[in-house]
Amino acid sequence: MPNLYNSQIKLLKEIKKITNKFHKNKFNPFYDTPLYFTSYSDGAGLIVLKKLTGQKVNFFKSFFFILKNFLYSGYYDHYKIIESSNTNDCNKIIITWAFKNNFEKNGSLNDKYFNINSRSLKNIKWFVLYLEKDLPKKIDKNIILFQTISKKKINFLSLINFFLTNIKYLFKDIKYFLFSISNYSFFSHKFLEVFKNYINKKIKLIVMLYEGQPFQNNLISYLKENTAIKTVGYIHSPPLAFPSNFIKKKFSPSKIVLNGNDQLKCFVNFLGWKKRDIKIKESNRFLNKKTNFSKTIFLPFNINSETVILNSLQFLMKNLNICLRDFAVRNHPQHKNSKKNNIMLKKITYLIKNQKIIKNSRYKSLAIFIGASGGIVEALERGYKVIQICEMPILEAYSNKIWKNIKGKKLTDNIFTYSLVRKGCLIQLGKKPKNLNNFFIN
Repeated sequence: MPNLYNSQIKLLKEIKKITNKFHKNKFNPFYDTPLYFTSYSDGAGLIVLKKLTGQKVNFFKSFFFILKNFLYSGYYDHYKIIESSNTNDCNKIIITWAFKNNFEKNGSLNDKYFNINSRSLKNIKWFVLYLEKDLPKKIDKNIILFQTISKKKINFLSLINFFLTNIKYLFKDIKYFLFSISNYSFFSHKFLEVFKNYINKKIKLIVMLYEGQPFQNNLISYLKENTAIKTVGYIHSPPLAFPSNFIKKKFSPSKIVLNGNDQLKCFVNFLGWKKRDIKIKESNRFLNKKTNFSKTIFLPFNINSETVILNSLQFLMKNLNICLRDFAVRNHPQHKNSKKNNIMLKKITYLIKNQKIIKNSRYKSLAIFIGASGGIVEALERGYKVIQICEMPILEAYSNKIWKNIKGKKLTDNIFTYSLVRKGCLIQLGKKPKNLNNFFIN
């Protein structure tokens, strides 16, 4: 375990070096904004992370991922803007995500991340990245829907222009080039192109659900260079084991809001943030109310090794005497239509349904997470026992050196169990949703 933890810290330092490298003028005007190091989704970021950890990276498989990622950019040319009227009497903008079921019949938005209704705030414009094809029948006048993909048709001419625009980076740095032609990078330019139309002299503050995505940092870059608008980033998700996507960029929010002291220590000690730029508040998203994690197996955003997952589940059944027959298998909410995820779901369901009945099964109040998941921390804060099956432990297992109040135990090379030293240090569960004017805007 100590070797694993030291390797994680060493890897974070290496990523910071790479990020700082792109602050040089030869990478002007975008600098490090195209970079997006994620441990949970395929793309340039994960490929670079694997190489840095010394893992073998299959050239053809990696090329396929990069090509698929690049081609996906062509869908973003078919975005739509839906608004009832362009109101200019607002002085703040909130950038969020939503589905159709987040809207009321009256056209208001129930934002699941801030746990508030859009009508509860005045002088606020809601800019919503809309993630469905079916639109709400009605939206309020202070809501703008940016439907990112309205039809499955690739604009190849746009892709060619995008590639030619970024080909110069191939001769400067291959890593930078791969990030610059990703669909995250393409989307960041489309997003800014649209969002500029809603920036005016009245706007004083922009609040975003910050994930370190290229479109967010590209917007912040534009705002800092061309306006006096302040930006606040709310880190809405529970802490991931390896939070490389939050390493501070050249253009990051003016302030960020975290939900726990362990997050503060991590962001300051390992991710390059200044303490003065951070506020800690109770979570608006995760409230102190009953939430059931018991007897559930949670699938990850992305599946890399079916063999590791199935073998690990068999280990839990045979070696730890855990009866999984009554466990539900829950797909990742954003990958419900993923063929790979659904095949894995069926294989796990078949495996556990054919397990022999165990009368004296251990861990009756248990949640099992596969891969990288912030849900692990939420479950721990809510008092559940947690087991994690890791496909890539260095990117997925929680370290006591990074997260001070998590105590981990290694069961096998791919299986870990956790407990909390003290509750409320990773996520301060909210007592009730706070009005955003009191939450962090003032």
